[in-house]
Amino acid sequence: MDKKISFFIITLLTLLIFLLYPGNDITCLDRVSPTSTHIETTNAGDILEIDLPDSEHSLSLIFIPKGSYQITGADSPTEITYPYWLGKYEVTQEEWKKVMGWTPIPKLNEEGFIATGALYPMCQISYYECLDFCDRLTEMAQQQGILPAGYCFSLPTVAQWELACFCGKEIVSPGNLEKIAWTNPHDARARIYPVGLKEPNAWGFHDMRGNVWELCADFYHSHRLYGSNPVNWKTDTGNLSTDMGLSITSVGGGLFYSIPCDKEEIPRSEYYADSRESDTGLRVALVPARQHQLLKERLKHLHPVPDWWKNIKGSFELMYFYTKFYIRIYWKSLPNV
Repeated sequence: MDKKISFFIITLLTLLIFLLYPGNDITCLDRVSPTSTHIETTNAGDILEIDLPDSEHSLSLIFIPKGSYQITGADSPTEITYPYWLGKYEVTQEEWKKVMGWTPIPKLNEEGFIATGALYPMCQISYYECLDFCDRLTEMAQQQGILPAGYCFSLPTVAQWELACFCGKEIVSPGNLEKIAWTNPHDARARIYPVGLKEPNAWGFHDMRGNVWELCADFYHSHRLYGSNPVNWKTDTGNLSTDMGLSITSVGGGLFYSIPCDKEEIPRSEYYADSRESDTGLRVALVPARQHQLLKERLKHLHPVPDWWKNIKGSFELMYFYTKFYIRIYWKSLPNV
């Protein structure tokens, strides 16, 4: 066989192995068992307050007990094998600054995505910075002596996030959705709002639908289209995705300009780990430390996403958004018929 052909075949096989090899078979994050974990008797809905330095506000988390939950649209019950806490609100700019010491938020006009203010959601941060925020928050809670043994702060898995969003099995009626969600695709002046202005859902969580995307601990699967039903988390998150870039999943029930989502379908979108988007923030979770460790292990297997791919994809997304945006403005300017 010609040497050039042999070299080409070997190179091609090496490339295929690199692209298709899923890395370590890491246990599903929702089924890890915490080590040396002790939690005093805590009731569903109890609130844990984390004091922040030089701040009048504390970071509030709501307790969710372990159990089996039938999330609407899922093929089987979601098994949560340990209790956890999830942020009552999206992390605010004030909370971020008190923990990290800085905020990258520029001041834009009111028609821009970003709004500056202590109680506005923190945006324009990378996935790695979010994990750093969680680590520093863990240190603060340890110093205050209120951190449950074996637990630390991290990002929630998609299952943990959706469980809190659906309150176990809840479908929100269109009438009630208006009370709890910032989603208005027909308002040309739609924008990000401060957290907590809308009513909470049945479990006490604010802004789970609309306002900003919220980063999660699971990887994005491109074959699961926008608005697809929740996957079977017991098996689907067991291996790393082989998608280009192994993008992180971000969820949040859509944005302030999204079409209201009143069914079991929660919008999802990919988010590159080193991206800093002006419409994406986070909601922290207090979970077994092993879950956070597994997430960091997964990040080691991320393939770098080429800049040219980001630029092309970003250009199309920007074109798509502004087309929708100006159509809304034009539609709103039309006289009522």
